[in-house]
This record gives sequence, structure tokens and C-alpha cells, in this order.
Amino acid sequence: MQNLNRILKKKERVIIGLMSGTSCDGLDLALLRIRGCGRSAKFSIASTHHHRYSPAQKKYLLQLMDFEHTSVQELSNANFYLARIWADIVRRFLKSNSLTASDVDLIGSHGQTVYHQPEAARTVGKPVRSTLQIGDPSVLAQLTRITTVGDFRVADMALGGQAAPLVPYFDWLFYSKLKRNLLAVNIGGIANITFIPADGDLNRVLAFDTGPGNMLIDQLMMRLYELPFDRNGARARRGRFSQRLYNQLCSQDDYPAKKPPKSTGREHYGEAFVIELLRKAIRWRIPEPDVIHTAAVYTAVVIKDAWKKFIRHPVELIIVGGGGSHNSFIMRRLAEEFSGTEIRQAADQGVNADFKEAVCFGVLANELICGNPANLPKTTGASKQALLGKICPV
Repeated sequence: MQNLNRILKKKERVIIGLMSGTSCDGLDLALLRIRGCGRSAKFSIASTHHHRYSPAQKKYLLQLMDFEHTSVQELSNANFYLARIWADIVRRFLKSNSLTASDVDLIGSHGQTVYHQPEAARTVGKPVRSTLQIGDPSVLAQLTRITTVGDFRVADMALGGQAAPLVPYFDWLFYSKLKRNLLAVNIGGIANITFIPADGDLNRVLAFDTGPGNMLIDQLMMRLYELPFDRNGARARRGRFSQRLYNQLCSQDDYPAKKPPKSTGREHYGEAFVIELLRKAIRWRIPEPDVIHTAAVYTAVVIKDAWKKFIRHPVELIIVGGGGSHNSFIMRRLAEEFSGTEIRQAADQGVNADFKEAVCFGVLANELICGNPANLPKTTGASKQALLGKICPV
């Protein structure tokens, strides 16, 4: 525990944020230097790196999420396996930055989500919500010899929240300084939005998952073209809009109509959803590029509709991050949907869009060490604010 006291007393902390997302394509790492905490925190991003998983590793992770064919033994092994390979990746990352473990104060690791159940289901007579992120932080701490903070979502869920989204706290810390009514849009596997008022009032921040981000498009690209994603929206641009397929998406997808607080993931937009959509596309002989085009349009429209239905505050600025911000077709559609509103890339504000979530969980680790609650009950539905994360010291 003396190590924790030492970390807390430091004027500047060196933290590595880790994120392995719902696409299961790799591990994002962000090396941060942070002074202070809360709204007065100042941080810089010293280095970032994306380690791409091998095809076999990606397949392995995606199969873990098929609970009809996954055993408890496999989940237990995967929990340790991920921590081990992440420790190796962290060590190489340190070496590439001429650092050793003793130079780093904390790791903030989101873990790999394999299951997320934001709505309560009855378990032996009791209503239970649950979420499971693997890649055990204690194993990671012992193997790297760096104090690690992980399992950020469970405290919020224990208080009746949906444990998602958690990025809005970071959005508030980082973007409230702009003093404009703005919408932070993150297009990862799932898309989410955060409304931040010009006065920076944390109680007025609104955020939730809107629906699919890259998840549908990526799965469709793999099934139709055996490609992991639609690079720069090239396939979408070749296609045409299919009203019939769009109507199918609207009728098949009940998530966008749900009122916040809400969150979603692969349990909704996974294999079964995509197979049903493709069955209709094949039956109606819809060309493959048109399928990608229509799915991309749907992603953008759902983001706009979420703001219109549930936020309703006027916005002066939209800042887009996440891997989807590299898809020029989606960005063009967002500009059309939000006609007349200024749209910027997160990178223009100093946050690399590809590493925003890795940066976020490094910042959240810092907030926990400082004793600051980092969930937004109005956003997640939790009964009160909570300290997020488990500290695994070495």
C-alpha cells in the first residue's frame, strides 16, 4: 500500500491506458502523463500503439461470445490468456518508448467485454444485471509489475446502472473547456453520443449508446467480401441506398426506440442480427455494395435520430471520434444529417480518434486513485455516483 501513497503524492503520474474493443481486432495502448485530477486535470499523450490480434486470436475472442458453445473452462482460461498476452504487449510498448515498469505508475485496463446484460434478468428468483470483462487486472499487474486498475463497469451496475457508456465522464473533462453546446460522437463497434452543455454543468450531461457503429458494417464486410472492415467507406460509396433493406433494419432493430439510460453491444447486433439481415438481402437480390451502403446510412441516421428524440438541445459543434471517424462515407452522411452544424474530428482537439477509449481508461484509473467518482448516474441509470474500478497493487 505504500506504493499507492507514493503514486497519489506525485505531481505527475505516468499511466498506460488499455482498450480491447467489441470488434476484437486488437489492443490499443496510450501512454499518458497526467497532472492533477477532476476538472483541473491536465494530461498529454506521450505515445500510442495498436497491436493487431492474429486472425486466430480474433476468431478465438469472437467465439468466446457465443455462449451456447463456450464452457466455463474456456472463459477461465481466456481470462488469464488475455492478461498474459497483454503483459507481453505492454512490455514491448515500454521498450519501444525507452521505459521500464518502474517508470510507470498505473495501468488502466478496460478488459475485453465478452458479455453485457444491461437489462435485469431473473436469476434464482432475483433480478440481476451483469457485465463481464476478462483479461484479469490482478494477473496483468503481477506480470507487468505495474499497479493496475480494471473492472471499471461493475460498481455502476451494482448500483442499478447499465455500466455504459463510461466515456462521457472523459468527454466532459476534456470538452467542457470549449464552452459550447456540443455533441461528442464516438463510433466504435457501437456508436454513442454525449451532450455537453456550454456551461459545463455535469448534471446536465446526457449520454447513451445510439446503436450500431462499425459492428454491423464490419460483420457484413467479412461475410460478403472476407474483409475486416470497409476501408474509408469505399464499398459503401460504390453502392446505392436500398429503401427495402433500410425498412428491414428499422423493423428488425428495436434498440434505437428505447429511452435512455440504455446501452447495447454484440449481444444485440451480433451474428443472429446480421444473418437475418443478409437472408432478406439475398432473397430480395440486393447487390452487395448496396447492403454496405444502406448499413452505413442506417448508422448515421440512428445517431441523428438519437439526438433529435432524446437530447433535443441545440448543438453548435459535433466532435467525432472512434474508428468510424475514418469512414469518409459515414462522416459525409453525418454532415448531411446535421446540416449547418460544425463537425470536427476528435484528432483536431488533440485526441487521436483510434485511441480515445484507451486514453479514457487511463484517465479513469487516475480518477479512482484520486478518489473521484466517475460514473454519471443520469447517463447510466445508477442510483448514485460511484468510484469505478478495482485497484490491483504490486
